[in-house]
Amino acid sequence: MVRKRCYTQRLTRIVCSAYSCWSSIILTTISLTQYMCTRKVNMNDKIALYLVNGALGAGKTTLVDFLVQQPEFAGARVIENEFASESVDSCRLAQRVDEVATIAGECICCNSGEELIDILHNFAISGRAPVIIESTGVANTLRVVEKLLAGDIFEQYDLKQSLYVVDGAEARADGLVEALLAEAQAADVVLVSKLDLLTEKDRQQLIETLLQQGLTNVVNMDHGKFDLAQLGDKSQILDYLLLHEPAENAAENVLNYSVVDMNELDINAEKIEKIWTNLRIKYALRRMKGAVANGDEVLHIEATPQQIRVTRGTTDEPFNLVVIGERARDITRAVIMKELG
Repeated sequence: MVRKRCYTQRLTRIVCSAYSCWSSIILTTISLTQYMCTRKVNMNDKIALYLVNGALGAGKTTLVDFLVQQPEFAGARVIENEFASESVDSCRLAQRVDEVATIAGECICCNSGEELIDILHNFAISGRAPVIIESTGVANTLRVVEKLLAGDIFEQYDLKQSLYVVDGAEARADGLVEALLAEAQAADVVLVSKLDLLTEKDRQQLIETLLQQGLTNVVNMDHGKFDLAQLGDKSQILDYLLLHEPAENAAENVLNYSVVDMNELDINAEKIEKIWTNLRIKYALRRMKGAVANGDEVLHIEATPQQIRVTRGTTDEPFNLVVIGERARDITRAVIMKELG
């Protein structure tokens, strides 16, 4: 009874902030009470729901790509949230899953959440296979959970796990900055990627630092792969939400993006690295990804401040570069052309 009262009070504050309307408060409070009752029964009838979050370029899509290939996630549907107006990764995921829904050009933790709720309701009608929500690199997981609560999603879905991906190459021995640490602490499992780029000494130091920062659920991830036995059967993030206010999303306010048309340009890996090196500091960039043509070959690009990876892409990838950063909106095709000389 105490637990129900806590959830109701918490959700009342959420809805009041979101809608400023007493009728909305009453309706959503009723929904939460119904959720608390349904939580105890018929859990096997609900659809498994997983949340994936992590910093820009940490390896979230690589993780999702691994998950959807596992028997436990057979037939999984994916909701991909892109900070930019175009999705680069949905083409890659579409080769693995039947349904990929994309919410592009905004962050699902900051918008009304209506599109996300509509997609989840449609997925519930179309099948019972698991659903994975991949947030943007600047999303706040607790705010996403608030949207799900307000939309009565947990009447149909069972939130299994919240996964947070830490970029090992970016974090290094310093550990996580405050904003990222808050996200990791809320997650059920923290997956550390790109450890292969670190020395053994640096790997050990990073893991020790993360443990010192209070993360007890740290798991190594190798190119998206990890031991699924590390996953629990029930997320604890709803209990965490009762005790913690979601942090203000400062990154969302300072970052912007640009989508640059790269059609009819022939660019090799060396030129790509030059472009990233020159533009990263000048425009305070956090992320660059996309695909370009190199003769008859398609090159897929993934870049963060500490690294750049150029791999063979697929023929259905659009020739675009998505750049995200503090001055990313200033980057145009003309800027890229100038860098190419």
